Formats: sequence, C-alpha cells, structure tokens
Amino acid sequence: ASPPFSSPPSPLWALPEELLLLICSYLDVQALGRLGQVCRRLRFLSSRDLLWRRIARGCLNSGFTQLGTDLAAGIPVKERVKVSQNWRHGRCQRETVLKWKCKQVAPLSSTFLMPWMELDGEYLYLSQAENIQAYRVSPGGTGLQRHPQAIFSGHQEDVCRFVLVNSHIVSGGGDGNIVLHKIRGSYSFKFSAHEQEVNCVDFQGGLIVSGSRDRTAKVSS
Repeated sequence: ASPPFSSPPSPLWALPEELLLLICSYLDVQALGRLGQVCRRLRFLSSRDLLWRRIARGCLNSGFTQLGTDLAAGIPVKERVKVSQNWRHGRCQRETVLKWKCKQVAPLSSTFLMPWMELDGEYLYLSQAENIQAYRVSPGGTGLQRHPQAIFSGHQEDVCRFVLVNSHIVSGGGDGNIVLHKIRGSYSFKFSAHEQEVNCVDFQGGLIVSGSRDRTAKVSS
C-alpha cells in the first residue's frame, strides 16, 4: 500500500524562535488574536508576554506604570490587554450577582457606606453594615452563592474598610474600633483605636496601621 499523503512541513518552523517573535512583534491586537487561532503552536507563540508588553503599555489599567514597571507580574499580559479592551469598548456581562435590603431608621441623620470588598481565591469578602460576609464564587466565576459561608462580626457600627492578609481580616469601623479575625477559625480580637470612624487600615508584618477621621494615624502591634 502506498504511504498516506502528508503535507510538507511549513518553512515557517525552520526559522529560529527569536526571528518568529520578531516577525510577530509587528502585528497589532487583532492580528495576534487571529494568529493564535491557526494552531496550537502558533497560539502558544502568539501568547508570549514579550509580544503583548508593547500593546499593554498603551492600554488602560493593564498593570504597567509609565516607566514600564510591571505591577501584576503573575497575570498573563495578553489577558490584561483583553480585559482592558473589554472595559474600553463596554463589552461586559451586565448581571446582578448579589443584592440585599437595608432599612434606614433615621433618614435625616444616617448615612450608608458603600460596601468594601475583596476577592480572594474562591471567596468574595463583602462588608454589609457592621459585618463582613464571605460568599463562595460559583464554578467558572459565573456568580456567587446566595448565602454566605462565614460571617465576621465585632463592630458596633458599619465597617468602613478591611484588608485580607495572611489568612486574617483586619477591619476598621465607624465605631473607631479595629477588629482582627482569623479567616479559618473562631479567633478574633477587638481594640479601640480612634475616637471616630476608621477610614483606612493595613496589616503587614504583625503591625496594623490605621487612619481615622479624627485626624490621627496609629500603628498597633
């Protein structure tokens, strides 16, 4: 039997990778995207961060400073360009993934804070009034589970800010207090730090830094 017909290898693959990358560097966003749809080998080649850095520096919120410093080294540059383009052209999925009701007791004197949130792996941590609730993200990132997996409390008034560091949540509230929670455990610690609401808080190396409307900034350990 005669051997099956096979097409000769493309002379393109005879070129060194450095020359292929140089050729691809002249392509724009649309051309690079189409090139990645040809075959697996070209998809891998066209997804190299080296090719997308030049494009990313001209995009909005792509993780690069004006001096070219990469602030999001762990995220592929191609994906950052894709997100930036979607934001720029308004291509997004408009869907309400979570909502809740609030009852205002004194309309003339009460004010509501916008919720503070942080996404950490499979969970979204969201402040609601004086609590912080952890919602599990659905598979594929399509939404959130309706009921929280955990609730972190300790403030007498609304949570103004919180930060997630090293399996801990540090929050500042309108009551001037700071609360330290262990995410996977029942441990929590609260102490009075300011006379008015805590507007900013951070936690690094065992030190808690906070700032308040009372015009003071404090460092606690």
